[in-house]
Amino acid sequence: MEILGLLDTLESMILDGTKIPLTKKILINEDKVLAVIDKMRLVIQGGGAFAKEAISSKQGARDEGRGTERAAIAPENRELIEGRSQEEVKAVEVLQQAYQMAKEIREGADKYADEVLANLEATSTRILRTIKAGRDRLTAVQPADESKHK
Repeated sequence: MEILGLLDTLESMILDGTKIPLTKKILINEDKVLAVIDKMRLVIQGGGAFAKEAISSKQGARDEGRGTERAAIAPENRELIEGRSQEEVKAVEVLQQAYQMAKEIREGADKYADEVLANLEATSTRILRTIKAGRDRLTAVQPADESKHK
């Protein structure tokens, strides 16, 4: 299941990439894509029960000014890292960052979808008003035309 979230993140990065005009190519951030691929490798390679515990545990806020590797881990995850190697601690941190990034991408996609739907709604409303005005005009003109033809 974790891999599906990372695949969604990767797909969102591709879909949100900057399109190159007159081509089917896009520009994407290589570092971000490679980071997601590395996270996918961690999940696929197993990471054992430790990775599953880290993934299922609550995600904490990232500590921007990391003093040590352990300081970057959310308080509720600290019991998971006690007695673990630096590689395992880094794996937990990477997973937390991946889920945070996926959350931000989903929120951005939802915002974009809302904007597109709002524009579509406004356009549809204008079109419906135009159609109604045209039908009203036809209805007003029709009786006058019929009296001329008689």
